[in-house]
Amino acid sequence: MNIAFESPFHTITRYEKIENIEFYYQFLNWLKGEFDLYLMEELDGLKVYYPNGLFSVTLYSKNEKDLSIEIKIKSKTLKSANQVSLEIETIHNRLKMVFLKKTRAVELKPAS
Repeated sequence: MNIAFESPFHTITRYEKIENIEFYYQFLNWLKGEFDLYLMEELDGLKVYYPNGLFSVTLYSKNEKDLSIEIKIKSKTLKSANQVSLEIETIHNRLKMVFLKKTRAVELKPAS
């Protein structure tokens, strides 16, 4: 995670490795559901504008062996940037658990 201050915004940039492209699209879908009351752009990934700033999630590396996403938060106050960061991280962790359970269920499924 990288935190910087570029007047008038605090910027937090984070890169996360992901297992597959399906996870990325599901993550965007969950974020859209969580932040559905805010203005959004869906041109290249997702950009959400909230009262003190904005955050974006984009596919950073499209190499199938090394997929990663970039999460960038820009906020006028560090407190609101940290709150949004925590919300995004919580959604990301919950989705990882869902995908882990799904993967384990497929692995444990008896052969027919």
